Amino acid sequence: MEKRITDAYLAILQEELLPAMGCTEPIAVAYAAALARETLGTLPTKVEIRVSGNILKNVKSVIVPGTGGLKGIESAAAAGIVAGQACRKLEVLSHLTPQDKPRICQYIERAEFTLGQAHSGCIFDIDITVYSGADHAHVRIEG
Repeated sequence: MEKRITDAYLAILQEELLPAMGCTEPIAVAYAAALARETLGTLPTKVEIRVSGNILKNVKSVIVPGTGGLKGIESAAAAGIVAGQACRKLEVLSHLTPQDKPRICQYIERAEFTLGQAHSGCIFDIDITVYSGADHAHVRIEG
């Protein structure tokens, strides 16, 4: 009986858990941003980010993996947009190299970033819209 219960728990964990590179919140922001850029099909010139207070608190001072020490929501989003691979999900930044940091920093300086709070009441809420000219793409991860 115990083996069957253990096997059932393991099956649930294998189905539900995804490997993440680094702290989950900045990686989730990078993933949403990479997915938005992929959907847009080009490098966006404007990025609107809305996150829950919990995300804001947890990302503001955490180093974004693979970025050579960059911190914060804009850095996480820029890393996902510039060099992220959305197909890798929560390992979206696992392939970054030291050469990517200058590209990410240049993008942060060139693009227009707007950061605000999501008001859904959900503890985990990331809402990103990216723009290029008249085109835009929107990604939301909630719950």
